[in-house]
Amino acid sequence: MIKKISIDQLLPGMYVADLNNQWVPSKNASRSGVVKTQAIIEKIRALGVTELFIDSDKGVDCTDGKSADSVKQLQASQFNSLSVQSGTLGAVQRSSRPTVTQERDRAEKRYSAAKDMIGSIIEDIKTGKGVNADAVDNTASDLIESLNANENALTCLSFIRTKDEYLLEHSVNVGLLLGIFAKARRMDDTIIHQLVAGGLLHDIGKILVPTEILNKPGKLEPEEWDEMKRHVTYGEQILDVTAGLSDITRSICSIHHERLDGSGYPRNLPAKKITIYGRMAAICDVFDAVTADRVYHIGMGPNDALKKLIEWSIFHLDKDLVYDFIRCLSVYPVGTLVELSGGRAAVIIEPNRRQPKLPVVRLFYSTKQQRLLTPEIIDLASKDCAYEIINTLDSRQLGIDIRPFL
Repeated sequence: MIKKISIDQLLPGMYVADLNNQWVPSKNASRSGVVKTQAIIEKIRALGVTELFIDSDKGVDCTDGKSADSVKQLQASQFNSLSVQSGTLGAVQRSSRPTVTQERDRAEKRYSAAKDMIGSIIEDIKTGKGVNADAVDNTASDLIESLNANENALTCLSFIRTKDEYLLEHSVNVGLLLGIFAKARRMDDTIIHQLVAGGLLHDIGKILVPTEILNKPGKLEPEEWDEMKRHVTYGEQILDVTAGLSDITRSICSIHHERLDGSGYPRNLPAKKITIYGRMAAICDVFDAVTADRVYHIGMGPNDALKKLIEWSIFHLDKDLVYDFIRCLSVYPVGTLVELSGGRAAVIIEPNRRQPKLPVVRLFYSTKQQRLLTPEIIDLASKDCAYEIINTLDSRQLGIDIRPFL
């Protein structure tokens, strides 16, 4: 259980949770963990900390501690539950498919081609032409073929971002996530194709939003926010005159910003009018958006983003689908930086749905010596593996760029 305690209640053996811990020095590799000595407690006290959160399931309890608020408690308990369960949602045996390394070249070509296709559509719209539905269908088919081979190769690429290509990358990434999600839920192949195509086109209306609003670094004024929200309507107008698109593909653009509590836009639809496809698209759109660096937003790690989805599932997102989404990506999804035993850090390159704590990682950093190591791919599920996941890490606090290791 997550509890809020005072600094005077902190004892050796307690586990500091990664909630409200901005006081942890930026040089620290870990944002949470067991307090081992009284000297560490005194260092925390010297930082001016008066209150903090502990996780009594991972360390010494404090009977007088106050339970964390329901949102944080739900977030922590549900995520911990998902991290230890053996998921069967669309699980694929690793031995039956190419490795990430083997699929990487083909995936890179297809990811790049998908970005180029979106770019071409944007240029066509600017010059008064329509959307080339055949190009969208062909791109969706190519991406699905790579996803079927090894989805993690494309997922690794989705985390190698550049700020000035956000619209292109976000469009491709949402298509990929919808494909992965739909495959994991064992949807019909035709539906999967239509969802991927819908993801590729879901934000196409943003091309008609003024650039100064779309890329504004600060908070949008009310009238600017109203214009930003119109990108959905603009997208509908573009796709309504595009022949060859399915109703499901069009609907992704229309409803990916609607929310179950009626707080979404542009129509404030109630939950009963939001299809499963719209609910899935909302989850994929939010996940990719919050993990991306933008001119006005620093992206969070994929592991933290999944925790936020649980929090938002209380009101806005479909709770059952959020849990399915986490199971299909794993609680340690591709791109997560983890601390391993032995003072090592690694990035996840292949999750393990059946055993979430035993993914394939690329080890590349020493947290003890704070230096890069020769990269090494390690399968934590192998019998002779000497490492285990201790915690998740923040690459910014370590001052390293994980993209080369993806």
